Amino acid sequence: MSVVRSGPVVVGLAATTSDRVLDEAVAIARDLGRQLACVFVDESRVPIGEAPDGTVVTAPIASNAMNAADAVETAAASPLTSRIVAKASAAGVDLAFHTLAGDPATAIARFAVDHDARLIVVGTRRTGIRASLGLLIAGPVSSRLARRQPVPVLVVPVHDRAPWSSTAADELLLADDADAPGIPAPDDLMFGDGHA
Repeated sequence: MSVVRSGPVVVGLAATTSDRVLDEAVAIARDLGRQLACVFVDESRVPIGEAPDGTVVTAPIASNAMNAADAVETAAASPLTSRIVAKASAAGVDLAFHTLAGDPATAIARFAVDHDARLIVVGTRRTGIRASLGLLIAGPVSSRLARRQPVPVLVVPVHDRAPWSSTAADELLLADDADAPGIPAPDDLMFGDGHA
């Protein structure tokens, strides 16, 4: 039996969240007539308990970490927040902002389940040394969300690349020189910008 969830559309946000992810999240929330719950996860803090009113109590991982109130204030004042408020306002979508703590996949999954979320929207990862190190340790947030919790997940690619044609893939396999013009290096195929 299929269960239709009645809660908000949840979008996982980070400082690098692309407009493409924001646009999709706002459009889906509008189309479904749902609130858009914008979730920031502060990885420098970990949840350590829950207060009687349901508020999650957190502690910093490092002694020089920002306190929870400063983290919320910083997230609220970010250019990302301004962009999403403008997009949601133009689409007539109701917004709610939440700052969570700990591992992003775990925090977003728990929030989505606790709020009976209809859908989770996240973007694919960006490239870079820091992103690659994070992948080695835990794997992509989008993949972990898709595998380890019950709420449907929409993964929005952050790139605008067209899919490869079978001809291009055949050329890559037949090429003697991986540096041939017009054929990307194998690393770009496996781990290039925007792959989950």
